[in-house]
Amino acid sequence: CSQLTRLDLNFSGNQITGDHLGAIGEGIGRCSQLTSLDLNFSNNQITGDHLGAFGVGIGGCNQLTSLDLNFSINKITGDHLGAFGVGIGGCSQLTRLELDFSGNRITRDHLGTFGDGIGGCSQL
Repeated sequence: CSQLTRLDLNFSGNQITGDHLGAIGEGIGRCSQLTSLDLNFSNNQITGDHLGAFGVGIGGCNQLTSLDLNFSINKITGDHLGAFGVGIGGCSQLTRLELDFSGNRITRDHLGTFGDGIGGCSQL
């Protein structure tokens, strides 16, 4: 995917648990020319256990300017939300970020780390 600049994937309404979420993020992170990414994982069974590794992978997309991630209606608790934010913070060229975590089980734990991590996106 060395020349890929835009990627849109919709995995909504499946039985995805997130076990391979880290590998998906890592694979996408190898798309060095990617500038726009839109992923929809809504209405699945994702717990968030691999959300940090996913964020680190996406953070490897150093040309990314637009990121839209939908993780609504899953089972995410927020335990790995901080690591996810730190990973996404590696996308220093982001000018547009849209995240949807509605309908999950997120508590306030790790939200500070998440916010600090996202703060690495200096162009937002």
